[in-house]
Amino acid sequence: MDPHIRQVKQFLIGILVGIASMLPGISGAVIAVCFGVYERMVRDVAEVRTRLRSDFWFIAIIAFGLLVGVIISARFLTDLMDAYRVEALFLFVGLIAGQVPTVYYMTKPKENGPLTKLNWAALICGLLIMGGMALVSLYSGGGDYPLTHDTASVIIMFLVGIICAVSAIAPGISHSTVLVAIGMLAPFYAAIAHADLILILPMLAGFIVGALGFAKVMNICFQKHKRSTTFATLGLTLGSLATIVTTTCWSITSIGEALGGIITCVIGVAVSLWFMRLGLKYQINE
Repeated sequence: MDPHIRQVKQFLIGILVGIASMLPGISGAVIAVCFGVYERMVRDVAEVRTRLRSDFWFIAIIAFGLLVGVIISARFLTDLMDAYRVEALFLFVGLIAGQVPTVYYMTKPKENGPLTKLNWAALICGLLIMGGMALVSLYSGGGDYPLTHDTASVIIMFLVGIICAVSAIAPGISHSTVLVAIGMLAPFYAAIAHADLILILPMLAGFIVGALGFAKVMNICFQKHKRSTTFATLGLTLGSLATIVTTTCWSITSIGEALGGIITCVIGVAVSLWFMRLGLKYQINE
């Protein structure tokens, strides 16, 4: 493949992963897996000192694409969440549901045979983690945490950055789903959409800290326990579905919202399946 065409593809993949990572229910990491760039991205971050020079352009192009995708999503989703919160949440339910078959395919059930005890443990662990998020959502009442420019908000945004880094690297976890559960999604979108640097800078610092630390963990997991890691991903994805369904049902206030939600849920499934098929069709496999 011509190097320039490859770089354009990498940039477009970065945009799609950035957009997907901002949608509650879709894991940007799973999209990266489908496009065949995930393991290279994790390896580059985990071994950044030795790979930065040799893989600089790949890192730079993907990172710029991610940034563009995140900005596009933040501006669109801020308005959507403000005007049609319940319908938007149902859209996110559909996005998760459409992702489940692809995540299951990642476990390669036909090639690897029966499940081992470690596979089952990884699956259950993923379910329990996101099930805990559902309990947090119920306890919080599904509301949004108000952010200002005080010290507490800066610390919270630093922690949000770590959450975003971990979920960006771990396939199956949508950071937006976690933020919905803890009441931070709308404030997070608003900070990015309005370019609020007082809140964005600590979030970026948290993201860097989280990415550098967790990428090493994921790199080791994929090298030594790849199938169990993918089963943990499946558990996280199914748990994400339970979490966002809980949050969505908590937010319904009328039959009209429920009917509108059913429509947006179907749209979400269609969009999610399209993302996955697009990724499988145009895999770079580097």
